Amino acid sequence: MKFHLFLIIILLSSFEQNFAQNTDYAEEIVNTVCSPEFHGRGYGMGGDKKAADYIISQLKRNRLKKFSKSYIQNYTLNTNTLCGRNELIINNKSLKAGKDYLISASSPSILGKYKVIELKKNIINDSLKLRTFITQNLSNKVVLIDTLGLNDKSFSNAYNLITERNVLKAKAIIKIEDGNLTYIPSQIQKDFPIIILKRKALPNKVNTVNFNIESKFLKNYKTQNIIAYIKGKSDTSIVLTAHYDHIGHMGLNTYFPGANDNGSGIAMVLNLAKYFSKEKKPKYNIVFMFFSGEELGLLGSKYYTENPLFPLGKIKFLLNLDMVGSGDKGIKVVNGSIFKEEFNKLVKINTENNYLPEVKIRGAAANSDHYFFYDKGVKSFFIYTLGEYKEYHNINDKPANLLPFTNFNDLSLLLIDFVNSF
Repeated sequence: MKFHLFLIIILLSSFEQNFAQNTDYAEEIVNTVCSPEFHGRGYGMGGDKKAADYIISQLKRNRLKKFSKSYIQNYTLNTNTLCGRNELIINNKSLKAGKDYLISASSPSILGKYKVIELKKNIINDSLKLRTFITQNLSNKVVLIDTLGLNDKSFSNAYNLITERNVLKAKAIIKIEDGNLTYIPSQIQKDFPIIILKRKALPNKVNTVNFNIESKFLKNYKTQNIIAYIKGKSDTSIVLTAHYDHIGHMGLNTYFPGANDNGSGIAMVLNLAKYFSKEKKPKYNIVFMFFSGEELGLLGSKYYTENPLFPLGKIKFLLNLDMVGSGDKGIKVVNGSIFKEEFNKLVKINTENNYLPEVKIRGAAANSDHYFFYDKGVKSFFIYTLGEYKEYHNINDKPANLLPFTNFNDLSLLLIDFVNSF
């Protein structure tokens, strides 16, 4: 009896040690793909290709199979990039990119010093003042518009027309932001630049602004999805997905690491690939997909569903993992209310093993790479973690702030058990 107890303790210890090693592997992955050499996994400096090469090296290391001669599925996209000079000076004071301001991703290049004209709520609400303002020639001036008063309908309408369509025909627009600076990439390049400026970086009176910003529009840029698999006993598949792109650079010296979004998802799927590659032959194929183009509008996954490497009807279930780096408050399951049987199974596994604090349900949402599979009839979940980690699409979403993964091992075990339950 004592020997059996001793054997169980040894086995459990070995199991925990293996998963500690998995966490080390996950941290190695996140540190690598979020390093400056990967350029924020964007397109302007080839970061997507560096990330793709790294992921492929890990798939080869674990001897995963290809559906064709290569792990790569090529496709093209359009995107505006800001990988050159990035200098902003207000009233002769240089500001810090990513901390004091962002350049809207749709902005063209701009160079020069310009006078700044402020547009406030009191001008918009006074018809005489507004008429005087809009009759000015603003073609060589910069309009600064404050977000204070956006709850006022007339101001909100004017704000949207100015910032989205530049109806004033200004040289550039500066918007004041009270919250976090959140960078959203763009598939287009507009004919006017927009600067998002933190309020704390705003002087009492803005007189002039100096720009030296370089932009380049990439049309039909060649990028890639990465697909590999482990052969099962049938032609049906369980699919695990994550996007590996992020939002790249904003200037030569400022990049967005994307540790949680989605270095964590890359790490989780590669970890699962490593685990299942060492197990006995599964009942179903286990397919691992890594998409680019997610940040630009789910472009990679959309392309895949329109050009699948095997019939979508042969997918038993799909798990998409995006932003899974925390977990101290559990996970949220998109499509949980749609596929209740599978959701209840996931909850049951979690409860029986006490893996995560909570598994929360959510309805359908077109917010990650599961969507176009779901739209074509594939049963799928999008899982993301819940917790205190708040960095998103900013320069602070970096490994040092994300690591150590709070519940990475437990989420790994939950996903393994869920896959094996099929």
